[in-house]
Amino acid sequence: MRTILFTAVLAGLVGAVCAGFDPRPVPAQDEPKQETRPKKTPTAERFDKLVREDIFAGFGGDEAAMIRGMAKCDAALADDPKHAEALVWRGAVRVFQASQFFAKKQMITGMTLWSKGLQDMDDAVVIAPQNAGVRIPRAAVLLPAARSTPKVMSQPLLDRALDDYLTIAKLQASHLDKLGTHPLGELRMGLADIYRLRGEMAKSKEQLQLLEKQLPDTEYASRAQTWLAAKPDEKLVHNCIGCHGQ
Repeated sequence: MRTILFTAVLAGLVGAVCAGFDPRPVPAQDEPKQETRPKKTPTAERFDKLVREDIFAGFGGDEAAMIRGMAKCDAALADDPKHAEALVWRGAVRVFQASQFFAKKQMITGMTLWSKGLQDMDDAVVIAPQNAGVRIPRAAVLLPAARSTPKVMSQPLLDRALDDYLTIAKLQASHLDKLGTHPLGELRMGLADIYRLRGEMAKSKEQLQLLEKQLPDTEYASRAQTWLAAKPDEKLVHNCIGCHGQ
C-alpha cells in the first residue's frame, strides 16, 4: 500500500472544514434582520472548534498538540461513547498516524490504525448521518487518502467521500444561491474531483460547468476551465482556494 500523503490529508481537512459548508443559509446583505422565533439559550461550542487547532498542529508535526487534541476526543467519548464528532476526529487522527507507520514500512501497525480510523469515521456517520461536522472531516480525509492507495482500496474510499459530499450538497440544496464563493466553490470542486477519480467524467464536467455558471469571474471558474480543458487521463489535484492557498 502506498504512503498516504501527510500534506494532502492536512490540506484537505483544513480546506473542507474552513470552507464552511454551513447548513444554515446566509442572509442577503440588504435583507433586514427579523426576530422570527424566541431566542434560544446559548448552545455548546462546536466540537471541531475545540480540537481542530491542536489536531492541525499535530498534522504539522507538533506532537504535544496532537496529544492534546486526542485527549479532548477521548474525554468526549468517555462521557458519551456515541459522540459522533469526537469519533470522526479521532478517526482522522488514526488515519494520519497510520500514514506515518506506512512511511516507516511498519505495515502491521499502520494497517491496525488505518482500520480503526476508518471504523471510527464510519461509526460517526452511522450515528449522525446528517451532521455536517461529521461528514466534512470524513470526506476531507478519505479523498486525499484515496489518491494514495491502490484502486482496489481507493474505490470504497471514494464511494464514502462521494456520499459525504452529496449529503452536504443535499443539506445546502435549499439555499445554494446564498452560499459564499468559498464554500460553494469547494463543494463543486470536491464533487468534480471525486467524479473524475471515479472515472465519471460527464458528472465531473457537469459540476465544473455549474462552477463556471454560478461563480463567474472567480478563481474557481478559472480552475474549472483548466479542468474542462484537461485530457481525461491527466492527473489533476484540487486544493483549497482562497484562505489556504493552492
